[in-house]
Amino acid sequence: MASLLARLRGTVGEERWETLRAVLNWALRSYVVLLILGVIVGLQVAPVVADYTTQPVRGTVAVVPVEGGINGANAASLTERLTRARQDPEIKAVVLQVNSPGGGAPSSEEMYLQVKRTANRMPVVTSVGSMAASGGYYAIAPSDTIFVVPSTLIGSVGVFFTVPQELGPLDGLITSGPNKLSGADLREWYYKTESIRRAFSSAVLTHRGDRMTFGEDELSYAKLYTGAEAVENGMADRHGGLQDAIQHAANRAGLTSYNVKVLDYSGTRTFIVRSNYLRSDAEQKELVSPSVYVSAPESMAAPSVLMLPPSVIRQGIEESGGNVTGVKANGSAVAG
Repeated sequence: MASLLARLRGTVGEERWETLRAVLNWALRSYVVLLILGVIVGLQVAPVVADYTTQPVRGTVAVVPVEGGINGANAASLTERLTRARQDPEIKAVVLQVNSPGGGAPSSEEMYLQVKRTANRMPVVTSVGSMAASGGYYAIAPSDTIFVVPSTLIGSVGVFFTVPQELGPLDGLITSGPNKLSGADLREWYYKTESIRRAFSSAVLTHRGDRMTFGEDELSYAKLYTGAEAVENGMADRHGGLQDAIQHAANRAGLTSYNVKVLDYSGTRTFIVRSNYLRSDAEQKELVSPSVYVSAPESMAAPSVLMLPPSVIRQGIEESGGNVTGVKANGSAVAG
């Protein structure tokens, strides 16, 4: 470097060299200043960047219990709790804690719509305890992930329509149409049942069809599967309990730090299946007869659309002392 500067000095002459040296000294000082400023700024910015990249993402995972036979009361309760979850900015994911054999079709459909609406806003993960059958499975179909244990019973995708008894002509009663006293003939009841069954099956296939190993034909048999079978055939996703579901929901929401908040409902939980009753840890719970869903013949003035496993329907008919004829989704008639 020294020989290079000496050669440059000899080339430009003494007068020009003094000017050039002044310029070189100024440039060198400016470069040093800029370098020092860059180091200072870097030291100030680095902690901010490091803090930003390591800052934990915080939020809340809401646990929403869904237990017992499905009716209007617990469907309304689920609607209220999921609405709260969607409106709470702190809640980033929902875990449904499910232990239900299903129940009334309209209430099950309402639950399905509320879960679907919530799943469009945030991750929804389901943890199934003893059972998620029929309407209980309908409700959880939109879930991102379904956790089960090997002994879980899950599935029974189908509809049971209890047909009202046809009334004969009555003195002093004029009807406006031939089916006003019965609602429809038997063929039409089959059609109505199949229509509702297709809506149920379509919802399941929409949300889980790409994960299931079978299609609508087998789904329409309304089989119950164990948790182990369900993970294999795609009716469920993973083996695990409630804590596994909570952690998975937090991961889906991108949370590195989170709280767990239980959105429970007050009052007594009513169970119609003993295994669901025994599985529940609710302080106030009651085991009642499935006959609450199946009317005795003398009170069959209106049709009843149910989403319950066949064994529960049959037990309810027997305990009601009736001989109620129902139309299943596959079009066959069942009598108690």
